[in-house]
Amino acid sequence: MTHRANRLFPIVLVILMALMTLWLDQVSKLDGSGRNLDPNKPEYVSEHVLATRFDKFGQIAQRLTADKLWQYPKNNDLYFDNGYIRVMQNGALDYSVSAETGRYNTHNKLGYFNRKVHMLKPASGTQPQTTLDTSAMSIDANQRQASSEMPVEVHYGTSIATATGFTYDYNAGVVNLLSFARVTYAQ
Repeated sequence: MTHRANRLFPIVLVILMALMTLWLDQVSKLDGSGRNLDPNKPEYVSEHVLATRFDKFGQIAQRLTADKLWQYPKNNDLYFDNGYIRVMQNGALDYSVSAETGRYNTHNKLGYFNRKVHMLKPASGTQPQTTLDTSAMSIDANQRQASSEMPVEVHYGTSIATATGFTYDYNAGVVNLLSFARVTYAQ
């Protein structure tokens, strides 16, 4: 009797494994219609986010930290609360932007920062540290430009400029103050 059970065990095991494979295949198949997601509710929400993007040499290119990050279904915008973005160049801080709220479009690489926006460009070479404070700002990562129509205060070393609105061309290193500009130049 034991000899017969020893012969049947592998056959029974193969049959059980085949049945389990068929069952798992049926359970794991996705429904072709997908889930019906509410477009007014986030598809996902993450808290205490740290996201890092590396360049082709393996060095940190960008780092985002945020208290909260979320995205709506079928939407390319990532929304965040208390975000802080650092952009690195050859392993050193190139500039950073922080804001209480904002969003970043992953498709067109446009960022919008709102409430207590602070941009910092550290001193480098002969250029002093530059900071920019405003209530709202947009950044085009492809064109490397920033702009706002809101009041802005720029600190360039010990010099201070205030205005309503600005454009900043990062490639040229030029800030254009749009209106009501006042500059206090100090050496």
